[in-house]
Amino acid sequence: MDPNIILLILDSARVQNMSLYGYDKNTTPFLEGFAERSTVYTQARAPSIHSIASHVSMFTGLHLEEHGATDHESQIDTSRSIWTELSRDFGYDTGFFTNNYVISQTSNLEDCFEYSSEMRLRAKKKYLGRDPIDEEGRFLTSDSKLGRAANHLWNKTLKLRDRVISPDRYAPGSKFVDKFLDWQKDRSGPWAACINLMDTHYPFQPEAEFDRWGSSELRSIQDDQPSTGELLGGTGWDRLEGLEPLYDGTILQADTIVESLVSELEKRSELEDTLLIVTSDHGEGFGERSRTVPGVRMRRHSWGIHEVLTHVPLLINYPGQEDGAVVDSVFSLTDIPELVRTVRDGASIPTEIDRKPVLSSTFRLLPEKAADYDEIDGVENYVGPWRAVYEDNGSGVRKYVQKDEHFATIDIETPRDVEVVSTEPTRRVQEEFEPLSDSDIQTETAEIDEESRQRLEDLGYIR
Repeated sequence: MDPNIILLILDSARVQNMSLYGYDKNTTPFLEGFAERSTVYTQARAPSIHSIASHVSMFTGLHLEEHGATDHESQIDTSRSIWTELSRDFGYDTGFFTNNYVISQTSNLEDCFEYSSEMRLRAKKKYLGRDPIDEEGRFLTSDSKLGRAANHLWNKTLKLRDRVISPDRYAPGSKFVDKFLDWQKDRSGPWAACINLMDTHYPFQPEAEFDRWGSSELRSIQDDQPSTGELLGGTGWDRLEGLEPLYDGTILQADTIVESLVSELEKRSELEDTLLIVTSDHGEGFGERSRTVPGVRMRRHSWGIHEVLTHVPLLINYPGQEDGAVVDSVFSLTDIPELVRTVRDGASIPTEIDRKPVLSSTFRLLPEKAADYDEIDGVENYVGPWRAVYEDNGSGVRKYVQKDEHFATIDIETPRDVEVVSTEPTRRVQEEFEPLSDSDIQTETAEIDEESRQRLEDLGYIR
C-alpha cells in the first residue's frame, strides 16, 4: 500500500527558539512528546533563507543555483516537482493548503498540486477619506514640519483603526489544517499534501492563550517597526530584538496546531500509513551579528546565511514508526523529494543517511534593491550571494561560509555552542558550488499587481 504524505512547513520557525532543541522556554511541548515515537534530525539546514527559494528546492530537489528562483514572482516548470510526479506516475491525489501569499499567489507553486485551498483574506484597508487639517480647516501637507508630524500621527491612527475594523489578514494555521482535513476525508486512494502555516511568520501575532512571553508594549513596538533604511543605517535594532518573545508565542501556537493535526489523523487511523514531515523553510533574524562580514546584522530573513536563518527543525514520523530516533548527521531539505521517493518505494525507516555536504545560499540582498540605499556606507556588505557548506565534524557540524572576499570556518555543536575557528580564505565553498548549473526549470517571472505588492510589504518583505 502506498503511504500517504504530508509536508508540514512551519514558516520562519528556527531551531534556536524551540524547546525540542533545548530552548529554555517551553515552546514545543507537543513536538517533544511526539519525538518519542518519531525521528528528530538535529542538524537540518534550509537550502535558502526565504520562502520561494526554499520551497522550490523542497519541491524539486534542486539547489538555488540550479533552479534560480530568487523572486517572489518566480514561475517554474511544475511538471518537475515531486507532487506532480506522485500524481502523474503513482495516482496520488495532491493538495496544497496555505495562506503564504508568496508561494500561493505571486509564484505558480500551487500549480504543482491538483487541489489548492482558496485564500480569501482581504488586504489591509486603504483610507479613502480626507487628509488631516489644521485648526483653521486647512489641509496639511507633508511639505511642512507641522504637516509631516500631523500626517505621521494620522497614519498611526489609521493603522489602529484598520486593526479594529478589519479581519486579521493572516488567518491562523488551524483554519488551513481544517481545510486539509476536510479534503483528506474525501480521498479514497493515496494522497499527498503540503501544508504551510504562517503563524510563526512576521508579523508575530500569537493568540492570547499562547502569548505567554509577550506584552502589549511589545505589540506596540511591532506596530512601529524600523524600516530597512533605518536598520542599514544602524538604528532601530533594539525594536527588532524586542519582538522575540512574541515570536516564541507563535511557535507555541504552531506546536498546538501540529498536535491537533496529529490527533485527528490518529482518530481517523491515517497516521500509521502516513509519512509526516514537520519542518520549516527558513529561520528568522532578530539582529544577530554576522560571523562572516563585520558590521552586518540579521533582519528577519532579508540577507545573510546565519545559523538563525538556515538551522531549521526537522521531525519525521515514518509510516508505522513507534520508537523514537535521533539523527545527528547534517541533512538538507533539498533531499526531501528523494526521501519521499525512498519511503514510497517501501524502504524502512532511514536512521543512517549519506554523509554528504549540505549547501545553503541566497542572492539577497539583491543589487538592484541595495541601490535604493546607496547613500548608506557599507550597504554593499549586505548584497548576495551568500553561500555556505555544511559537513559532519565529529561532535557537530563544520560550516564554511563565503560572501565575496569574506570567509569564515565555523564549528557548531548546538544552536548556542558556536565557534569561529578561522576567517582565512578557503576554496571549500567554491568546490561545492562551482559544479552546479542552471537546470532550466524556470519558465518566466510574472508581474504582480499593486495589491500583491502591498501584501508583501505588510509581510515584511523587501521590495
